[in-house]
Amino acid sequence: MDTIYGNIQGLKPSQLKQLQRLYHQRLPGDRLTTSEFAQRVAAISSEINQPVCSYINRRGQVIRVGVGSPHQTQIPPLELPRYGMERLSGIRCIATQLKQTPPNKSTLTAMALQRLDALAVLTLSGEGSYRRGKGATGYVKSVYLAHLIADPQLNWILSPPVSLEKLTDSDFLDLVEELENEFRTEAVAQAVDTEQDRVLLVGLQVDRASPERFSEGLQELARLVETAGGIVLETMQQKRSQPHPQTVVGKGKVSDIALTAQTLGATLVVFDRDLSPAQVRNLETQIGIRVLDRTEVILDIFAQRAQSRAGKLQVELAQLEYMLPRLTGRGQMMSRLGGGIGTRGPGETK
Repeated sequence: MDTIYGNIQGLKPSQLKQLQRLYHQRLPGDRLTTSEFAQRVAAISSEINQPVCSYINRRGQVIRVGVGSPHQTQIPPLELPRYGMERLSGIRCIATQLKQTPPNKSTLTAMALQRLDALAVLTLSGEGSYRRGKGATGYVKSVYLAHLIADPQLNWILSPPVSLEKLTDSDFLDLVEELENEFRTEAVAQAVDTEQDRVLLVGLQVDRASPERFSEGLQELARLVETAGGIVLETMQQKRSQPHPQTVVGKGKVSDIALTAQTLGATLVVFDRDLSPAQVRNLETQIGIRVLDRTEVILDIFAQRAQSRAGKLQVELAQLEYMLPRLTGRGQMMSRLGGGIGTRGPGETK
């Protein structure tokens, strides 16, 4: 089914059909886009007066079309066909925006979270025409090209505005191959011990908690993670009046966590408080890697150290009681598990 994602309220049936027809387009694999396709997307965006995003795989197939910015229409990490710090997702995005300004940080962050091969942002000219047999023309004023780089300080590069002709003439596959070689080199440099979890800690300070107690709790959590065999890469914090009911921290902070985890090559995120099963599922869907809470880390330590048969049975029962409600809806995430913190049974150390 040719689903249109994002904000489609108020669109006419004819406009929805135009968007759905984008799924039937096929682009050359070695080109980021073609002039015809870019002008067609820009023409639709001009007509509905909203941004439009089209996501294309390396075979040139349009796999997702959305109304809104890349941030509003992005593909959830667990739905991406490829994922990992050593490679890109194999998907590029051709997006339009109504303002004649460079893409903002939320747009570029969405590119990074999806590990897109590239992001081309088309600015609209405010004019253009469509001729039967010749297609759309004149709708694109200029293009901003962005892509990731293997530099944790910069994350991405954004070009100055270029012409559509210059964009369509560049060799897209050469760019992707060069980028993935750089990411593989960086991944090897960061892979100190693949058997140890690389952990990002997250702490939420609510109004009723003193700064001293909050800091002590995070330090204790870091020691627990290290005792369980993990490597603490960084600690992120947020202060709120109360936890967000769906994700504990705010939506913007979740994006920051996902981007930091990706940049540092984290394999696990650990929160300093107990999480509900729904919160775990929501966070894993948005961050793209495993998420645990303090209790799961403690249970993992007990599991490693249990010696007697009775002790092992008690730990296993405690793990099952705590984990069972959290398994629902985690099929994709569980399929990606190896060993590590939160996956061990009593007596296991890997």
